[in-house]
Amino acid sequence: MTKGWRRCVGRRGGSLALVLFVAACGGSAERDEGMRIRFEDRAEPGAFERSGPAIRDRPDGAEGLWAAVPALPRPERAELVNLDSGDSVVVALFRTGGDAIRVSNAAADAVGLGTEGAVVRVTALRSVPEIER
Repeated sequence: MTKGWRRCVGRRGGSLALVLFVAACGGSAERDEGMRIRFEDRAEPGAFERSGPAIRDRPDGAEGLWAAVPALPRPERAELVNLDSGDSVVVALFRTGGDAIRVSNAAADAVGLGTEGAVVRVTALRSVPEIER
């Protein structure tokens, strides 16, 4: 096994254990058909948060919803918020050189980031299991 696989299983192990536990409890004679597990995205500023000037990627840049920031410890899922308009979108977050936060064209369109740029906030997201009855 590779170290990367072990790290992934270690991070997701708690959620997997919860799912297996709930599934095992559902085997009784009085089974509750209405129970569901869903994962809610929650902002986790303690993991990573940065505010600053953002610029659009070049016109022929990579597609998709992503942003790149300097000094990111590891790739993340994040919420990107245009602080002027309040518009937000969930993006894949990567590390880049330079000082500005670089935003894909699709993400820039989603939050109303024009060619002149704007100030944005990028906050890491974590999936938290929620049990619904």
